[in-house]
Amino acid sequence: MGIEPIEYRPWKGERSAQGARLYVIARSIIRHKLKSAGVLVLLILGFLMLHVLQMILMILIPHETLEAQTMYDYMGSGGAFVIFGVLLAAVVTSDLIADDLAHSSFVLYFSRAIRVRDYLAGKSAAALFVMALLCFFPPIGVALAAIATQSGDAYSGSAEVLGRTVAAAAVATVLFVPYGLLMSSLTKRRSYAAVGTFMSFFALTIVSQIFSEFDRAWEAISPMDSLGYAYAWIFGVELPGDMSGWVVLTFLAGLVAVPSAVVYLKLKNHVVGA
Repeated sequence: MGIEPIEYRPWKGERSAQGARLYVIARSIIRHKLKSAGVLVLLILGFLMLHVLQMILMILIPHETLEAQTMYDYMGSGGAFVIFGVLLAAVVTSDLIADDLAHSSFVLYFSRAIRVRDYLAGKSAAALFVMALLCFFPPIGVALAAIATQSGDAYSGSAEVLGRTVAAAAVATVLFVPYGLLMSSLTKRRSYAAVGTFMSFFALTIVSQIFSEFDRAWEAISPMDSLGYAYAWIFGVELPGDMSGWVVLTFLAGLVAVPSAVVYLKLKNHVVGA
């Protein structure tokens, strides 16, 4: 009986699109996060404490139109948005890269035709979706509720404020995710990443408070103050005389861009060296 040689046979199926692979990564993370007790508790508490009362007030209190000052008072006058945003980002992002480092999962990811930027896009998309459940969709819902119950017919002004609300909510949603991913890429322990994300933001706030005694411009490095100033700039509320909106936005842009670049280069070197 003869022996047939094993020959290479080309696969004739269709390769999945790159976007489908990113969707699989993001969907898996979202499903896992929405089953996490910690994430659910933060989402429920944040929704109740940040949004429910304001939505009820918007519906019950007579108003002719949606005012920019009203939305700023709701989103930017206190630090609750920042506290819940940092806590949620710390919990959501802490294991996204740390667990892959701990379990050497990069071999599984990059054995397929997935690039580092695709890997990060899938992880980031999932984190941003979960953050949006607290920081993006509810403020827009509050604004829409106010417009639906307004007594005046100046809908163009209300629509402008709605657009400003979308911009402010987008800033709050995006701001903390890249930094959380960076902290997750620095350790194999998700607990260290979560604590590091939370504590480092408040360390910046402490440094800001110390040096702002000499120059108020130092308030820009405090995430709590800078996000509040960004809201004021977006909603057209007057900033303190010695504070520039562009300085605040530059710091916030750096808080997104620098961690994003660092984590990309770190993972790029890790994958190449693996």
